[in-house]
Amino acid sequence: MNAHQRTLVKGTFDDLRPVPKSAGLTFYTRLFELDPSLRRLFKGNLENQASMFVTALNMAVLQLVEQGFVPQSVRELGARHAGYGVEPSHYATFGEALLRTLADLLGERFTPEVREAWTEAYETLAVAMKQAEAETAA
Repeated sequence: MNAHQRTLVKGTFDDLRPVPKSAGLTFYTRLFELDPSLRRLFKGNLENQASMFVTALNMAVLQLVEQGFVPQSVRELGARHAGYGVEPSHYATFGEALLRTLADLLGERFTPEVREAWTEAYETLAVAMKQAEAETAA
């Protein structure tokens, strides 16, 4: 992920401020449309989960500061996912749900270039989360 892509991700995320909890609920709606079996992973209040998702996304975006850097908070989140039943294959579905949510929220501002930047950002974070999850499980 290069500096221009980081700028695009941060800029489009700033366009969504304040990021409403409804964005998190939209994400989970998209996620469960893509794979209804994932609903079993979320046992608590979905509104609280949506709020936590938006908070985690906000922290991750704010900390995109240099190529290859992944915040420790993201690694810790990945490590916790080992105990939630998240499997490595789920990350692709989560990524697609995120992209669809952003497309919904940003509308015409979600250009192919912005989509590519968000895809790169998500892949960077997902790789680090999967690695931390694997290390925790080992």
